[in-house]
Amino acid sequence: MRLAMPSRAAIINDIVSGEELMNAISLNFMGMNALQLVAPVAAGFLVDAFDFKAVYYAMTVFYLIAIVLFTFVPATGKRAAPRGNAVTQVKQGLEYVWRQKNIRLVLFLSVAAVVLSSPWGMLMPFFVDDILHVGAGGMGILLSTSGAGAVLASILLASLPNRRRGMIMLVGALLLGLSLCGFASSRLWLLSLLLIALVGIGGTLTMTLTNTLVQYYADDNYRGRVMSLFMMQFGLASFGNFASGLIGQEFGVQWAVGSFAVVLVLVAVFALAVLPQIRMLD
Repeated sequence: MRLAMPSRAAIINDIVSGEELMNAISLNFMGMNALQLVAPVAAGFLVDAFDFKAVYYAMTVFYLIAIVLFTFVPATGKRAAPRGNAVTQVKQGLEYVWRQKNIRLVLFLSVAAVVLSSPWGMLMPFFVDDILHVGAGGMGILLSTSGAGAVLASILLASLPNRRRGMIMLVGALLLGLSLCGFASSRLWLLSLLLIALVGIGGTLTMTLTNTLVQYYADDNYRGRVMSLFMMQFGLASFGNFASGLIGQEFGVQWAVGSFAVVLVLVAVFALAVLPQIRMLD
């Protein structure tokens, strides 16, 4: 799966034109976010009706369907394979990213957003049991509400023109951090629902725009390697989850999520204040 994700992400740029890239990536994220609305319910039905094994069988069937559907993707042409072995190509990719300041900064901001925002999902069971006292059913509602906010943000981005995408990305990161700060400190059910919807909106704005900008500004010969670096952030998120778990064990889950969110807010404010080249990216 980790091998396929960079390839699937990079191929979008070959299927659509550069001016339609953000719209296409937004629709791609909308599909994934829509699953967050229906997948928990469907999985629960399969477990109750059959067994946990049925969920994995269903996932396998959907993967096979995806393989079949990929055969209908139109041919995009061939490019000359880069010279050198795998180690050389990785080195060239890293050197390319380091030379491209805009790509380097967007990747840094994307990693920061993913690592600093990911703990809320891991620690959600503690929030619903110990803070909000709504149980497993409430957790399902919260996750679905976050998914609804994410779908709404995807629909919005899919209809927007390619203007001030860097600014929208930074505003999304700021919204994500602020809403997580509020959610971490909230003990009110309705307020938490509103804030978790904003988390979904902010997270989708950030992820969609960072993905779009990295692909839009990367050269064709390096796009696959750049997207591989982009996908590494999801692996790095495990370090954030580990650190937040230690903080949560010592000071409580509200401090764990809230402290990470405050750092994300500071990163977003810093970028808005002193990185005009990112704000002006279209």
